[in-house]
Amino acid sequence: MNYLRIDIGKNNHVASMIGEDGKPVFRAFSFSNATEGAESLFAKLEAHNVHKDELEIGLEATGHYWLPVYSYLHDKGCKIHVINPIQTGGWRKGVEIRKRKTDVIGSMLIAEFVRYGDFIEARLPEEAIFSLKNLTRFRSYLVDSIGDLKRKVICVLDQVFPEYQSVFVDVFGKTSKEILLQFGSPAELEEVSAETLAELLADLSRRKIGFEKAEKNNLIESFNNRFKAWYKTKRGFHFI
Repeated sequence: MNYLRIDIGKNNHVASMIGEDGKPVFRAFSFSNATEGAESLFAKLEAHNVHKDELEIGLEATGHYWLPVYSYLHDKGCKIHVINPIQTGGWRKGVEIRKRKTDVIGSMLIAEFVRYGDFIEARLPEEAIFSLKNLTRFRSYLVDSIGDLKRKVICVLDQVFPEYQSVFVDVFGKTSKEILLQFGSPAELEEVSAETLAELLADLSRRKIGFEKAEKNNLIESFNNRFKAWYKTKRGFHFI
């Protein structure tokens, strides 16, 4: 049996192999993170008369760069061990006296680690579960990003339009966003008449908000009086 260690990189990977006796077969063979690169690895193995049935491959589950080469090798029917980096890190500290860290040393050490065999493999979910897991993580990231951006918008609004949130129940609703798109600062709102603003609000809300309702809720007054008075003392602010 031969033991191949692949040190994963973004664009290129480094492979080293040892035999059953622990002696190096080849060191630091670099190949690209593409089908052509993986094929060159198999050509390297053939050059050393190593068949996939006589080979155990070990790689660390770091980041996401290992997935393409793992998928390729798995489809080829290779025996692959996906190892948690915490385990390999502990092994490396135990055998590296001088604490050196290079791709050559790293790949040889992990090949020896696979040969030794005392490790727990990382659990890989089924493809559908794995895809769902990634999708869920990405959605969570987007939700957090949107929340952060909304907080920043509110911060700017508090400086430029301090009364704005008392006018709209949902600052990020369709009507509110259209108002901000058309009137980026209190200076622009100063030039709008109550009738024009009420008509605009009626159109944006599909007539759910008309002139009479706007007057009743002090909507026009909020825009044309409070913002106007505030803006006179804060003329240096502009909404971006």
